[in-house]
Amino acid sequence: MKKIVYRGVEYREAERVVKLQRYERHERRQFVNGAIAKAVFGSGVYLVSNMKVAAQYAICHAETTWDQAAILRQELRTAGLFSLHEQYGENQLRLDALQSRHSEDVLNRLSAEMDDQEWLDWTGEQIRLYLIEQGYNGICYRISDELTYYICYSPDEQISNISLFSVFDVGVSS
Repeated sequence: MKKIVYRGVEYREAERVVKLQRYERHERRQFVNGAIAKAVFGSGVYLVSNMKVAAQYAICHAETTWDQAAILRQELRTAGLFSLHEQYGENQLRLDALQSRHSEDVLNRLSAEMDDQEWLDWTGEQIRLYLIEQGYNGICYRISDELTYYICYSPDEQISNISLFSVFDVGVSS
C-alpha cells in the first residue's frame, strides 16, 4: 500500500531532492530559532501525514539557511513499517530495543556517561538497529487522527514520486 506524505525543507534542498528523486539528508538538525529536529528513532528520513506540520518544519529549515520554505509531496510504500500507537508507544519500543541488545548494567553505565542529547541519539540508533534486525524498514507512528509520522530506514526503496507541493517565503532577512 502507498500513502501520500509530506516533508518540509528549504527550497534549495527541495530542488535537489525532486531532481534526484531521493533524499540526501536525514533528520538530526539544530535550527536558528532554537528548535531541534530530533531523530528519536535513529537515522532515517522522517515524513508526516499533515502538510501543516510539514510547513512548520519547512519554515525551520528555511530560517536556518536563509532560503524559501518548501513542502515536498511523495508516495510512501508502507509495507514493512513497524506500527506505534496508543497501546504500544515510543517508550515501550525504546525499552524493548535496549533490553534486547544490552544488559541492565551496561545501560546504567552508558546512561551515566552520556549527556541527554548523546543518550537520545544513541538510543535512537539502537531502536533503528533493533527494528531492522526484526525485519522492519521503518516506523508508522500515529500521534492523532490528524498526524502520523513515518520514519524510513530504506528511503530509496520506500519513497517515490517526489514533487514540489508548495514554496513560500518566511520573511527571513540576511
